[in-house]
Amino acid sequence: MLELRHLDYFRAVAEYGSISRAAAALHLTQPTLSRQIAGLEKSLGHRLLRRTPAGTELTAVGEGLRRHLSSIFELVDRIPEVLQAAATARHLVHLGVPSGIPDGWIEAYLNSVHEAAPEIHFAIVEATSEEQRRLLLNGLLDLSLMHTQPPELHAEPLFRQRLGCVFREGAEAGDRAELDVTDLSGLRVMAHSAKGEEAGLRAAATAAGAEVGWLFRAFSEHSELIANSSRVDAVLIGSTSARKWFPSWRWVPFHAERPEHWMRTWVAWAGNDPKHGDVLLGCLRETARQYRDDPTYESTG
Repeated sequence: MLELRHLDYFRAVAEYGSISRAAAALHLTQPTLSRQIAGLEKSLGHRLLRRTPAGTELTAVGEGLRRHLSSIFELVDRIPEVLQAAATARHLVHLGVPSGIPDGWIEAYLNSVHEAAPEIHFAIVEATSEEQRRLLLNGLLDLSLMHTQPPELHAEPLFRQRLGCVFREGAEAGDRAELDVTDLSGLRVMAHSAKGEEAGLRAAATAAGAEVGWLFRAFSEHSELIANSSRVDAVLIGSTSARKWFPSWRWVPFHAERPEHWMRTWVAWAGNDPKHGDVLLGCLRETARQYRDDPTYESTG
């Protein structure tokens, strides 16, 4: 019979890349762990590991199982939270949130839901849009706020925010009131990875012939440290993240006329309707319409 501990043993071997190192971490003998893995392979009918001079490596089937296990163990880790919610007759909703949401927006939404349905409680999961997409598809989120529209999920637009750049002191173009992509020509600009929400703006810069020295990094909490160590002139970013991560840099927005100068936020869910959908979606739409605390913000729902 397949047991969770056998999957945990396999996960350890996949993580450590060696049966001996995994056995030490699990406080098992190497022969014992080898027998457990062999039993798992027999039970599943597939070879999961192959021996190498350096230790072990995953087969294609083993890699597929490793990816799947991340969802399984995330669900297992949530058991105490789920039981506590059930014991107190609460409806627990897992809500995915990316960086860059306007200040106070999430708080306003949570308050709106609490007034309409106090039995609903939230477990907030902070993740990128791509990470949220995976979590939604695997049933680990009920609802997501995303900066990219996922084609295989249900989604509707909520709001958009002006993109801009923060400039280090003395950087050219940092004294402007508004920007065009051509103003970045000749500058070294840090941006999120090529699949991020700013991809449209970078494409527009290329089309306009702006020779921008793009530097792609994943950044959040240590953004200013990364920017300084990389010696960039500017960072492509929204105003909310700019205030949080670059308090001493000047933020300048792109002008509002071009669609690629905006970062959009959608609400997404995997099923026909999320749990408690009337309340959750209704409050999201209302919050999007009523929020007015950021001049770079516009409701699009």
